[in-house]
Amino acid sequence: MRTVETAQTFLTAAEVDTLVGDYLAGMGVKQLAERYGIHRATVFSHLRRRKVPSRRPGLGFDEKAEAVRLTRAGVSMRAIGRRMGVNRKAVRAALVEAGLIMDDASDGS
Repeated sequence: MRTVETAQTFLTAAEVDTLVGDYLAGMGVKQLAERYGIHRATVFSHLRRRKVPSRRPGLGFDEKAEAVRLTRAGVSMRAIGRRMGVNRKAVRAALVEAGLIMDDASDGS
């Protein structure tokens, strides 16, 4: 017999329509997962089934500015990433782009 650790949440077709609309309006996957009470992987599954094009991962213009501000305030890249729902690499890329840190790959060696 299989036991279920947590209750599964099934979305209706109308809820998936709303989820897709929220995603297309700019809401992040982490926010969608929290709003609809589902796992992030499930959000991606619904979007994939609806053939919704994925957004380029990373930070938008305003988010990059916020990442720079937080970095200057002493907040770690990992903490910024957690706050913004992206990984540390996305934060690092934004900081390299802003000239706050050097890109190791461009040092010519």
